[in-house]
Amino acid sequence: MSVISESKHGVEYLTVDSTFGAVKGFINKDYPNVAQFLGIPFAEPPIGSQRWLPPTPKAPPTVIDATKFGPSCPQQNKGGRPSVYNTDVPELQIRDETSEDCLSLCIWAPKEAVESASTVRLPVIVFITGGAFLVGGTTVPYQNPTPWVESSQRHIVVSINYRLTIFGFPNAACLNPHERNLGLLDQRLGLEWVHKHIASFGGDPSRMTHFGQSAGARSIDAHSFTYPDKPLVRNIIMNSGCALPPLPVSDPGCTHFSFLAKSIGFEGDDTVAELEFMRQQPAGKLVDAIREHWETSERPFLSFRPIVDGFTLFDDYEERVQSGKFTSDLRDDE
Repeated sequence: MSVISESKHGVEYLTVDSTFGAVKGFINKDYPNVAQFLGIPFAEPPIGSQRWLPPTPKAPPTVIDATKFGPSCPQQNKGGRPSVYNTDVPELQIRDETSEDCLSLCIWAPKEAVESASTVRLPVIVFITGGAFLVGGTTVPYQNPTPWVESSQRHIVVSINYRLTIFGFPNAACLNPHERNLGLLDQRLGLEWVHKHIASFGGDPSRMTHFGQSAGARSIDAHSFTYPDKPLVRNIIMNSGCALPPLPVSDPGCTHFSFLAKSIGFEGDDTVAELEFMRQQPAGKLVDAIREHWETSERPFLSFRPIVDGFTLFDDYEERVQSGKFTSDLRDDE
């Protein structure tokens, strides 16, 4: 593994010959001791016929330009109505554009650790953003860890994008019941990517901590029940959320997906044809249709969030805790 440094127009770049391929990052002059690798794809684009399918690992490219954020996943906010969230605290909102081709992750590492990756192994924090499974992503300013990594120099931080709202949690009737919480499957694939490749950036895959905020906290706790024997992490930090109590069952009959399809032109009751029709619709059209329904109607309240599927989410967490059906060998680390 090698690191190549170069400077252009006053910006320092680092190219890491990683186990995933050559990854080109950069050094921000305001944080000269932090190497940033942004928008690294960990899955193939979930677009077209791949929309609403589980994520597929990204084929290693020859060179990855990781000098800027990738797109955020499509969001489902409350529309144009003024609120504290969208008028007074812009630091809580994503930056740049959105796209379905959004399954990427970002790495912030001490520059020295990256340059000495063959001998240095720092603990890694893998962050899952919150946002009610409707909004959020790696570009949210207040969650940017660059200043902290600059100050600490003892940790590497990774943040992972995952599909949200109807794209991550469609609950369509004809989908495999174990493949409806796609956003949670995205998170897991991202974590597997980090575990496999973070050593190339100076990280220690045996000292990984899963850290989630709000919906992210609920997610990482859920993973400890889904993958009790393969946690990939040694610690978890849950900030404002956990798997208990289970999410309320908002659409047990898988009707919301069908309601939305009919509202934008689908006719009939064939759920397979319905899914194909919806796959042909632009992402923006689906987001707009949900927002317009929220703003003009009361029933049904369209909800596209995680559902109990017996694989990624359960309805018997108390019993599972009592019987030890969760990752129980996590250890404190220094």
